Formats: sequence, C-alpha cells, structure tokens
Amino acid sequence: MKTVIILLTAFHLFCGTADFSVKLIYIKPDADVRIKITNFESTLEKQLDNYNWKFPHDDFDKIETNISVNIEKATANKTFTGIINISSGIASPSVQTIALKKDIYFNEQDIVFTMDYENDPNLDKMDPGSIETLVLFYVNLVLGENFDRLSYTDQKNFRLEGDRYFQKLYEFENILTSATERISWNKRLEIINKYRQNANPDIRKLNALMYNAVYFINSGKRDRARFFVEPIYEIISRTTEYPVNFFANNFYALSEIFSLEKDAKFVNLLIEKDPEHESTYSQKLPKQSVREKTKINE
Repeated sequence: MKTVIILLTAFHLFCGTADFSVKLIYIKPDADVRIKITNFESTLEKQLDNYNWKFPHDDFDKIETNISVNIEKATANKTFTGIINISSGIASPSVQTIALKKDIYFNEQDIVFTMDYENDPNLDKMDPGSIETLVLFYVNLVLGENFDRLSYTDQKNFRLEGDRYFQKLYEFENILTSATERISWNKRLEIINKYRQNANPDIRKLNALMYNAVYFINSGKRDRARFFVEPIYEIISRTTEYPVNFFANNFYALSEIFSLEKDAKFVNLLIEKDPEHESTYSQKLPKQSVREKTKINE
C-alpha cells in the first residue's frame, strides 16, 4: 500500500464546534407532562452544545448531530419506552464540489429509560437507566465516527482519532451492576465489543482516506487528493462487507476521487463492487476506455 503522506491542513477559519438538535417526541394527551418534557429537551440540547467534548483538534467547521427519541409509552416512576434515532456528520460552511453528508446513523428500538422531567438534565450522572446516559453513549459513538473521518493521514499507520471516543464507550459498561441493566444495554454492549475488538479497521481507515480526499478536492487541490486514490483502491479491492448504504452514501464522492487517475482500473473496480451506480461510474471512465467498451459492445 502506497504511504499517504498528506496532512489535512488546518485553516484559521475553522472553529471546531459541535451543534446538537434534540427532539423528545411525546404525543400523549397529558399536556402538563408534554410541556415539562419540551423544557427538558431544550435544556438537554443546550447542555450538549456547551459540554466539554475535548476534541482532539478543531480543524473542521462544525459537527452536526440530530437526536430524536420517540416516546411510545410512559410507565410508573417517570419511566418510558420508545425508539432513539441519531444522525451526525461534518457540516460545511459553503457549497462544495462534493457535498458532505450526515451519513453517520444509529437506531435502537425498544429502549427503556427514566427521565426526571421535573428537574434539569444531568449529563454526568452516569445512571444506566437515565435518558442522559443513553444520549451521552450515542453522542460519544457518533463523535468517534466523525473523528475517524477527521483523522490526519500523515503516516503509514496513521492514528484514527475516533479511538478516544470509542474508548470512552468502555466506561459505560462499568456502570452496569445487575443482569437486568446488562439486558437493557444488550445492543449497546454489542457496539462496545465491536469497537473493543476493532472489528472493522479497514472501513474506519477508508472513511478517513475518503474524507481527506474530498477535503482536498473541495479545496481545489486535486493534485493532492490524487495521493489518496491508490490506498482507497487497495482497501476497496480487499473488502467484501460494507456498512449498510455505504455505496449509496459515497458513490458520487468515490467516482470523483477515482476519476483523478487516468487508469480505468480504478473506476472499473467501483462498477464491479457497486453495479447499481454503474451509470455514474461509467461517466468517469477515461475516454479511451469508453471507446474500447463501445467497440466491444458493437
């Protein structure tokens, strides 16, 4: 694998902020509880915006995260059941050649949590049953995914910056003190184990390499972006399993990155791996390859 020796350049215009949107959806007829939950929602959102997330660097404009909790049922002692959806991504301050997508997404159904809507949220309470701890877990998860993409790629075995957040996930397992708590955290424990075992190192590196390539393309430095083509090609060549919607989310960016090289093997690999978007990839084939393909078809 060709060593990537490019460093993602920091500009002073970057401010490195995190912006959160929180929606706690409760449609039951109890108006008083709905109002209190809405106030709780607003305060939780402000606390997340102002929390000290200790970013490894601020060489980005903004990370945007949307958190939605659909409350399906309320039981005794301010306990609820529902579904949580969280999406996140790196935002751009302007229109770019390749748009940055909020394609980091997690969902968990049948969650059970407590919410003390009579009082302000407490993000540091680390109560395994509270909504604050649930949200904090998933926020650390999406920040890890975002900073994997924002990792510097200036050496062969570059460090994935998401590790500092994935390691924080391990702390959540330490607060589980009963079998009941572990059962309710079953899906989250599976996520923790996946990152502890480093189950997808190639995909994580691929996300970092693609983001860096896109960064340089959007900065008008296509010659520097071209350094990423070969290492991205090598990972895609040997990878057989991809996250859900990987190509649906990245086909345009990959076609632009691989079109930086004149060798048709790069774009042809995308056609092989992702035939659903062949029409887009084919437009990026070198002209000579397109003519040869036309003759074969004739």
